[in-house]
Parts: sequence; structure tokens; C-alpha cells
Amino acid sequence: MTKRMIKKQELAILKRELHYLEESGILLGSKVTEIQEIYQVEERLSFTKTLLYVGSVLIGAGILSFIASNWGDIGKLTKFIFIIVMFLGCNLAGFGMEKTYPKTSRSLYYLGVLVFGAGIFLVRQMFHFGGDFQAAFLWWSLGIIPLAWALRDKWILLLASIFAFIYMTDGSFIQGESIPYWILLWIVAIYIINEKIGFSKATGFVAGFLPLIFIGIVFNSITKGHEDYLYVLGLIYLAIGIFIVLTRIKIKEIYMIVGYLVHGGAALMLSFGDVWPVDWIYIPFSILYLLFVLYLVKKGSLLSIIILCAMIFRFYLDISFEFLPKSFVFIIGGLLLLGFGFYFEKQRKKGGGSHE
Repeated sequence: MTKRMIKKQELAILKRELHYLEESGILLGSKVTEIQEIYQVEERLSFTKTLLYVGSVLIGAGILSFIASNWGDIGKLTKFIFIIVMFLGCNLAGFGMEKTYPKTSRSLYYLGVLVFGAGIFLVRQMFHFGGDFQAAFLWWSLGIIPLAWALRDKWILLLASIFAFIYMTDGSFIQGESIPYWILLWIVAIYIINEKIGFSKATGFVAGFLPLIFIGIVFNSITKGHEDYLYVLGLIYLAIGIFIVLTRIKIKEIYMIVGYLVHGGAALMLSFGDVWPVDWIYIPFSILYLLFVLYLVKKGSLLSIIILCAMIFRFYLDISFEFLPKSFVFIIGGLLLLGFGFYFEKQRKKGGGSHE
């Protein structure tokens, strides 16, 4: 069973309560031990780790900068061997120091990850491989994700997720020229590994947008990237975001936040008249959406307050610039933001939704 990650203070409270239940005779000692073994304290970034990780990044950057500046004077075979030796050296040294110096070992693995990625770019340049630079990020992601799985390392998995995100922003995909169907397997793999190694909210946040980008790519491929259908894509994202928020299906809280951001972003885009085939539609749409957001605010959603503020501020800027002096626009805008901030803080003190 995958252990549930909690904070040190939370584990102390749990142990105290379990001890009370054991003394009261409600739980047996063996059951208490069994429950405690389900939980694991989250590792915090210590000063030593920070030093080691920053050091590994600086070393990697320094060595690669040296290679790049002297690239023309080094033979191809020497360059290739140097990259391979560095990559293997970092990982073997990390493996060898795992038991005796685990923190230093992890920093060496991170250095290996940097060398691997830089090696991809340098080899691509050395042998004049074609293709967009986003493809290099794909290979980088493919190469490091097994390491993330083996080390159960959240940071490496987060990096692999970001690289997959960058790959999917390739111009040929965004313009609908091709669809990387197989990336679905990669997205599933990232989701599964994130669950198996102890869920990371940061990775979950990035991974939450990957299928949404894929939907956009498929849509652009069907419409050939024609801007006349942009409102349809906006409505699709709006529906997905609202579905996630309203159904409150059993998903991680971070995906709920993604749902809020998606329907908020889609609504903001659809609040402009030139997105729609008939420009006046944005007015009834915006009114209906604002009513929906007010409903969510009434339900205690703090993120909906931010979306509401963004929508009001967008219309304020759109309208006021036409007939007010700039100075008044900024002053009134500032007062509005202060008011929004005050209202947000007030609602937070009352307590918002558990996912926010």
C-alpha cells in the first residue's frame, strides 16, 4: 500500500490520539502500529539539501557553459564521450553513495538529469538532427521518468511533466497539423507514477493541464486552427471546468483547482465579443456566467471570488478607458482591487471550500 504523506505535526497529533485510543482499550496495540505504518512524514527541503541541490545545478551549468563556449575546438568523438562519461559518472556516483550519503547522492542524480538533458541538445546540434526544439524536451522527459520511478523522486517527475507540457506546445500541434496520440500513454504514466510515489500537488497541477492541451490539439486539427471556431473550444473548456467543479468527483483537490482555473480562463476568453460569430452574444453569456460564479461564491468558493474579481475588472477596464481619463481609470481600478482584496480576506476568515 502506498503510504499517505502528512506533516510532522499532523503525525504527532495522530500518534497522540492513537495512544489515547489504545489506553482506552478501543484499539489494540497491534492495530495502532498498523495504522501508524500507513503514514509517512513529508520530507522538507532542509538547508543541507538546498546547498547540495543548488550546488549540483551550478556545477552542471558551469561545466555545460564551458563546453558550449569551447564547442568548436572539441572533436565530435571527444564531445560525445565526455557527455556519456559525465552522465554515467553522476548516476553511478549517486548510486554508490545512496546508503552512506543519501542527500549528496540525490544531488548527484539531479546533476545527471541536467547532464542528460544538456547532452540531448548538444548531440542534436553536433550531428545536425532536425526537428523542433520541443522534441528534445520530449526525449528529456522520456529519459528521466524511469529515474523518477526508481528513486520515487517528486522533483524529477515534476520536471518530466513540465517537459511533456513544453513538448505539447510544439507549433505543429498547436496549429493542428498533427496529433501526438501516443502522448496519452505518457500522460497516463505521469498520473500513475505520481500516485505511486506519493502524490505531488505541483506535478498534479502540471499534469492536470496535459489532457486539456491534448483536447485543444485535437480540436485545432479538426478545425485546422481556424479562429472562427475559437468560441467552440472556449465552450468545451468551460464545460469541462464546470463539470469538474460541480460534480466534485472523487479526485485530488489540486485537480479541482485546475477545474476552477479552466472554466474561469475559458469564460474570460468568451467575454470578448470578437471571439463569437455574433459579437453581442458575449453580453448575455457574461451575465449568465457571473450569476453562476455568484452561486459558487455563495457556496463558499474562494477561488470563485478571484474569478468574479477578474471578470468585473476586465469589464471595468474595457468600458472605463473609453470615457474616463487614464488617471481616474487607474485610481478607481486600484480602489476596486483593494475592495476585492478586503472581501477576499473577509471570506477567508469565514472559511472557504476545503479544496481552496
